[in-house]
Amino acid sequence: MIDKHSRKINYLRVSVTDLCNLRCVYCMPAGGSELSERDEILSFEEILKIIKHGVSLGLNKIRLTGGEPLVRRDITSFIKQISDIEGINDIALTTNGINLKEHADALKKSGLSRLNISLDTMRADRFSDITRGGNIQDVFDGVEEVLKVGFTGTKMNTVIMRGQNDDEILDFVRYISERDIELRFIELMASGWKNMVDADRFIPSAEIMEKIQEIGELVPVKERVGGGPATIYRMKGSLGSIGFISAVSKPFCSTCNRLRLTSDGKLRSCLLSGGEVDIKNILRSSSLSEEELADKLTETFIKVTTMKPIVHSGENKAVMNQIGG
Repeated sequence: MIDKHSRKINYLRVSVTDLCNLRCVYCMPAGGSELSERDEILSFEEILKIIKHGVSLGLNKIRLTGGEPLVRRDITSFIKQISDIEGINDIALTTNGINLKEHADALKKSGLSRLNISLDTMRADRFSDITRGGNIQDVFDGVEEVLKVGFTGTKMNTVIMRGQNDDEILDFVRYISERDIELRFIELMASGWKNMVDADRFIPSAEIMEKIQEIGELVPVKERVGGGPATIYRMKGSLGSIGFISAVSKPFCSTCNRLRLTSDGKLRSCLLSGGEVDIKNILRSSSLSEEELADKLTETFIKVTTMKPIVHSGENKAVMNQIGG
């Protein structure tokens, strides 16, 4: 699939649930967000049908997100089914790490290629505050288990916020210096409710890089595992690497190769803007023959691909756990 700006689309991010076992301050309101009814959520069978059709149109890379994907029952069996689809050559999963220790071995055996672990502080008290009650030791234990069972290319996603965790930048760098992990500093992005993100907390990647270079030179990395929008560097003597995702200060839309599938069945062209089509209603239409359904799915993928904007709007009217941010 090629969009109207000549970008090749081969990557689908799939939110398998809008449920989460944390309530991170930058992801959802303090009272939580409105959750979908159970029958509104796509079944694994429906998701597989969408993925298989997408593969026939050129998709070869899948990322599973949420909410928190590891809270959905039978997630490892589902990953095994995806890995059995001919044409898929990369399956990744984004997790907050809370349930990772108990799932790491099964995830490795399921055929999962890589993991992204979200962590925004190295300190127990701050983790509890940011996540509204989470236990950071669960994440640390999960990280060690992931490395133990043999995952490579593991990424740690960190959102740096001024006045909240910006004094920990070097703590993160020291942590990955002893572990084979790609630390990725992600710029804070606005989300879908008023005053959820205070602009005063935004820190551009350039400022984070300047801070890191106080303790060592950052050398660009040309080859990396899994691709993606991050600009990657290494520091002498460090086992891990450091990446920067500058979606706000330096949008990478010109190389965007992805579509998104929400847990309630919307195929989206962009995280922040562009448009979406309800693909669930098409799948559940009892009036369509198999051939008609295939034609409708193709039509939907092509339509959403043409919706992709040349650059995102910078504004998001949805809540991150609802669209697999």
